[in-house]
Amino acid sequence: MPELSPTLIQWILGIILVISSIGVILAKKPVHSSLFFLLTLMTLAATYLQLSASFISVMQIIVYAGAILVIFVFVVVLFQDAYLHIEEYESKSYSPFLYFAAAAFVLTLILVGRHFLQFKLLNNQLPQGYGTVESLGKTLYLDFFFPFEAVILLFLVALVGALYIGRKIRPKTINELTPEDKAVYEAQKNVMEDKRY
Repeated sequence: MPELSPTLIQWILGIILVISSIGVILAKKPVHSSLFFLLTLMTLAATYLQLSASFISVMQIIVYAGAILVIFVFVVVLFQDAYLHIEEYESKSYSPFLYFAAAAFVLTLILVGRHFLQFKLLNNQLPQGYGTVESLGKTLYLDFFFPFEAVILLFLVALVGALYIGRKIRPKTINELTPEDKAVYEAQKNVMEDKRY
């Protein structure tokens, strides 16, 4: 049986990656989106493994497919049929902006793809220990220590900002709510009563 070339394997993994990523966005049920997301993460891990980045490949499976995806599924179970009520609310997105964003995205893909096609394949031997935990740790904590710590600080600021934005201000009475918040409150109340009965 003839062996597949590395380039062909990358093309196959890339096609699966694109299809599964589109499935995450277009799937109507959150559970199906989560399954497509799992396929995307596993394909990405296989791509890293094919590029001799074994440590990043394993971390992709353990951290993302093993932990973050479980949180996603937990949220899906927590909210259950909430996605069915999305159509009850009118979209506030401005259509021309959506078309402009889609056109800009496609144009970016074309420009980046043309740039990547100009790259030449390298057949050089990889250095000793490439892609291992030791080499990655030395690179992060010796060569890129300040950017690594700066990213950690950025995540900390983003976490504090998310907690501040997501805080709930509970009014004493329903009369203190704005008309929009009152409509959301009534809709949530009706959903809970439907589930109860």
